[in-house]
Amino acid sequence: MPKPNDRTMNDQRACAVRRTGLLSHLRLLADSLGPGVARQRRASIAVVGGAVIGTLATMAAVAVDLGTGYLAKVADQRAADSAAYAGALAYNTSSSVTTMNSAVSNLAALNGLPVGAAAASLVASPSGDGNSAVQVTVTTTSPLYLAEIFQSSHTLSVTATSYAEVKPNASAGACIIALLTKAAGVTLSGGTSVTAASCAVASNNTVSVPCGTTIITKTLDYNSAAAPSEPCGGIKPPTGTASVNIVKAATVDPLGTNTAVAVAFTHLASVAKLTGPSGPTVAAGNNITFGYTTTGSSSPSALLPSGCTSHFASPIWTVTCSAGGTYHFGTIQLSGGITLNFAVSGSPTNTYDFSGSINLSNGSGRSFGPGTYNVAGGIITGGGSTFSFGAGTYNIGSGTVSCSGSFYSICDTGTSLTFGAGSYTIAGGIYEGGGSTLSIGAGSSANSFNIGPGSAGYAINTTGTTMTLGNMTSGTFQAVGKISTGGGTNFILSAAPAHDLNGTFSLAGSATLGAGTYTIAGNFTLGGSGGGGTVTGSPVTIITSGTFSVAAGYNNVTLVAPTSGTLQDLVVASNGAGGASFSEGASGNSLSGAFYFPIAPITLSGAGSVGNGAGQCLELIGSAVTLSGGSALASTCSGLAGSASGGAVVLVQ
Repeated sequence: MPKPNDRTMNDQRACAVRRTGLLSHLRLLADSLGPGVARQRRASIAVVGGAVIGTLATMAAVAVDLGTGYLAKVADQRAADSAAYAGALAYNTSSSVTTMNSAVSNLAALNGLPVGAAAASLVASPSGDGNSAVQVTVTTTSPLYLAEIFQSSHTLSVTATSYAEVKPNASAGACIIALLTKAAGVTLSGGTSVTAASCAVASNNTVSVPCGTTIITKTLDYNSAAAPSEPCGGIKPPTGTASVNIVKAATVDPLGTNTAVAVAFTHLASVAKLTGPSGPTVAAGNNITFGYTTTGSSSPSALLPSGCTSHFASPIWTVTCSAGGTYHFGTIQLSGGITLNFAVSGSPTNTYDFSGSINLSNGSGRSFGPGTYNVAGGIITGGGSTFSFGAGTYNIGSGTVSCSGSFYSICDTGTSLTFGAGSYTIAGGIYEGGGSTLSIGAGSSANSFNIGPGSAGYAINTTGTTMTLGNMTSGTFQAVGKISTGGGTNFILSAAPAHDLNGTFSLAGSATLGAGTYTIAGNFTLGGSGGGGTVTGSPVTIITSGTFSVAAGYNNVTLVAPTSGTLQDLVVASNGAGGASFSEGASGNSLSGAFYFPIAPITLSGAGSVGNGAGQCLELIGSAVTLSGGSALASTCSGLAGSASGGAVVLVQ
C-alpha cells in the first residue's frame, strides 16, 4: 500500500481551515445587516434561475426545429440531385428544354414534392468547362414545432440546389465528322479554319492542325494512333470554355442505320434506269402556212380539218374549232409578221393533233387556246415573237427543226413563250435561248412533268433570261437527260413531292429549287463551266449518286433541309465516291441539315466557305474533311437531333 503524501495532506487541512474561517465571517456580516438580506438573496437566485430556464427552453426549441429543418434540407437535396440528373439525361438525348422540364417535374412528383417545388433551367456548368448543365432548385417549408412560441412564423423555408452537367462523349453532338479510318481524317492547311463552338469535331483517323490554321470546338474526338497534331496550339476552345476536351474514341456513323437514308440510296438505282417518254403517234393532217394568201387550195381555209374555220384580218389569222372534237393537222407555220389566234376561246375538251410541228419562228405572236395538244414534231418559236398556250395536256415529240445545233421538243428563241397549267410529257427536251422568257405552268400547282432528252442529251438547256416550271401538288417531277443553265440565267424549278432526275444537274446562273426531294443519278454542279449567281432551296433534300461541287461565282448558295418527314434534317447525301467540293471563291454559302458523304471526301479550297444561317444547323459528314487555301467551315449548332450517341451526365454541384 502506498504511503500518504504528507505535503498533500497538509495542503488539504490548510484549505479546510481557511474555508471555515471565511464562512464564519460571512455569517457575522449577514447577522449585522439583519434578516432581510437573506431573503433577498433567495429571491435573486429565483429570478436568475427563471431566466436561465427560459433561455434553455428557447435553445432547446431552436435545436429541435433546426434539426427538423436540416433533415428536410437533406431530403430536398436528394430530390434536387435526382431531378437534375434526370433532366440532364432527358436533355442529352432530346436537346429539348421542354423534355428536360417534363423529366424534372416527374422526378419531383415521385419524390413527393408539391407542384412547382422544383424549378429547372439550362445554364452554363459551374465547373467552368463550357458545357451545359441542368440546374434544379427545390424549395419547401419545414414546420416549426417549438420555436413558433417565441416568434410569429409557423414554418421555416428550406432550399436545395443541384447541377447536372452534360459532358460531350465520343461523337456526341458532333457536327463535323470524318468517318473512314483509312482516309485522311480532318486535315487543315494554308490559313484555314473550322469553327464548331457549340458542337464536337470528330475523326476516325488523324487530325492535323498546322501553324496558321485553327479548330475552335469544345470537344475533339480522334481515333488515330497519334494524338492530334497542333504544333502551334491551333485547337482552341470557344469563348467562355476553359479548354478543349480531346478524346481518343471511335465515332459511329450517325446516319449509318437510318432507314430513310438507305431507302433514298436504293431509289437512286431505280432513277438511274429511267428512260424518257415517247412522243405521240397521231394521224397525218394537212400542212398549213398562215401567210397572206386567203384563197385557193393552199389557203388555210382550204386546208383546215373539218369542224375548224379561219378568218383573216391582216395581219391576224383567227382559227376556231367546234367544241368536243379531235382535229388533225400536219405542220403549221407562220409567215413573217403574221399573228395567229388559234382556238383561243375553244373548248378545253378539244384535242388538237399535229403530225408535224408548230413552227412559230417567223410569226409575231398571239395565243393558242386550252385543250389537249399532241404535237409529234415539236414547238418552235423565234424572231422576237410572243406566244402563249392555254391550260391543258401537252404531249410533245422530238423536234424536227434544228435548234442551237440540236433538236428539242420545245425550242424557244423568241421573246416570250408561256404555257398554262397542265400535264406535260415532253419527249425531246426543252431549249430556251436568245434572251427569251419561258414559263410552263407558272402560278399553278396543278402541273405534272415528264421530260426526256433532246438529240444532244439535254432534258433542259437554258441560256435565255428566265425559265419557270410550275409547281406540282402530287406526283413526281421526272426528267431524263442533262439539266443545264447558262451564265446570267434564272431557273425556277417546280416544287414537287419528289424530283427524279436521271442525268447531271449543272448550273451556271441563278436558280430557285422548289421544295421537295431531288434524286439525281449524276453530278450536281454549280459553276463547273463558269458563271455564278444565287441558288436557294427550302425545304429540299438532294440525293445524288455523283459529286456535289460549288465553284467560283457562287457565294450565295442557301439550301435548307426539311423539318419533318422521313428525310427530316437531311439536306444533301451521296452514296458515290466522287465527293463534295467548295472551291475557287465559293464563299458565303449556307447549308442547314446533314451533309452526308459517308464514302467520299469533303473538300474546301481556294477561299471556299460553308456555314449555316441563323437558327439553322449544319452537320458535315464525309469519309474525310480537308480544308486548304484560306477556306473556312463553320457550324453553330450542337448536332442534329438523333444524329449522335449522346454524352455523359455528371452531378457537379
